[in-house]
Amino acid sequence: MSQLKDKELLEMMADFPKHELTAKQRNAFLKTIREESTRKQSRRFNFQRLAALAALFMLAIIAPILYFTSHGEDLSNSGSVKTEVVKKGEFFALMDKSGTPYYPDSNFGIPNKVSLLAPLEWIAKDQRSVSKISVYLWGDYEKDFANKPLNITATHVKTGVKEHLATAVISGGMYGADGHAMTSFKPFPFSGKYNLEFMAGNKKVGEFSIYVMEPYIKIGDSTLMISQEVLYAGFYEDAAIEVEGENLPPEIELEIFDLENAEESTFTFKDKTDYITTDGKKISIYKGDFQLKKSGKYRFTLLNKSEAVEVRKPISN
Repeated sequence: MSQLKDKELLEMMADFPKHELTAKQRNAFLKTIREESTRKQSRRFNFQRLAALAALFMLAIIAPILYFTSHGEDLSNSGSVKTEVVKKGEFFALMDKSGTPYYPDSNFGIPNKVSLLAPLEWIAKDQRSVSKISVYLWGDYEKDFANKPLNITATHVKTGVKEHLATAVISGGMYGADGHAMTSFKPFPFSGKYNLEFMAGNKKVGEFSIYVMEPYIKIGDSTLMISQEVLYAGFYEDAAIEVEGENLPPEIELEIFDLENAEESTFTFKDKTDYITTDGKKISIYKGDFQLKKSGKYRFTLLNKSEAVEVRKPISN
């Protein structure tokens, strides 16, 4: 190889195979480079030839990467746990004995297998959306469900993290289902796709996927009931703010400060509604309108508490 002219050496590089070299081939290239290095004591450097040899050696290193990249391999994910997304659930109506449809816009799951009376939005780290869940099951009640616990688990598709959401008692059928259960879920820890699995005893009843959105926007003890994921520029009508505490005023003000342009806007929320949670917390909900003129960085202030908030640009899927 040391007798090759520079042009011939470059032509050899063009024909270099796009796969990893064997140990014997790598040793041959290292030997050639060492020989070139020892000759520099007895003659002038041939910089062009040395550069060509260095390029050839670099090609030996990056060839496997180029090969896998051209074949669509994701090297960064090699060895990581991957979870396949199962069939996505769908909305469908429950039926009473006369065939009258019920809950067509909130019953979600796999027809004739399993379904949930689902919230309009699944929200990560939020107990409100999962505090009361109805589950409907189809099958042979005496054989499949009687005296068996219903266990519900959720697997986060991106990370593979598995969570036990609930264990419930299965009761008799209703709304056309052969069995049903009332329960509550643990809040979902992450946003993203989840596979929900339903087990009656040791038997798998069904499985379907859902999408959980990013958490609501927290400002101190208050919650703007909009997921960070969908907070875009625009006008928000009849938005809700939930505040925990006692002796709250009949109206509250949401101050929105544009950090890039140093502009502040103030919006009034009223129509206060009070309630007490099952664990004794006093909550008030206010309604109001507000506007975000553009995407960017903001500071939201409510009841003397502030939070940095990002208003994103919509991303088409």
